[in-house]
Amino acid sequence: MDRSAIVAKTAKGEEEIQSRKYGLERNLRYVLILIDGKTSVQQLVDEKGAALPDVAGSLRTLAEQGFISIGGVSLGADDETCTVAAEQDIPTLKAALIAIAKEVLGADAGKIVSKLEAAPDSREGLQEAVNSCKKVVRLLIDEKKAEALMARCGTVLKGL
Repeated sequence: MDRSAIVAKTAKGEEEIQSRKYGLERNLRYVLILIDGKTSVQQLVDEKGAALPDVAGSLRTLAEQGFISIGGVSLGADDETCTVAAEQDIPTLKAALIAIAKEVLGADAGKIVSKLEAAPDSREGLQEAVNSCKKVVRLLIDEKKAEALMARCGTVLKGL
């Protein structure tokens, strides 16, 4: 989990706040209430960590269940794929792509992250960068990781 990423409620999270439809456990609901769409993971952990047990774990659970997005990325509990709302801006999408690259590639992510950071701030620029990254990963790292990277990044780019 990228600790500098901004945390925001998804539509499902907003619905839970309004109606308690999903019956979240008390500590998870409290963490969900704290999320304002402007605060990073690190800020939440630092500011609320002393008062609440395992804030980072709560954020992870909320993201996995689809109540929040972290850095514009929401992990749905049903399909375990990344989705990004269409209204997200290009820098947020770029950050999501970088987070995916780091997660999929681990220690091998350096060159790919650099390519994504240098990508033009447009739909076409991001798509071209992702395609280029796939080729590099396929050639230098691993075919399966290239396919995983492309699948996850492709889901994010659908939001554009």
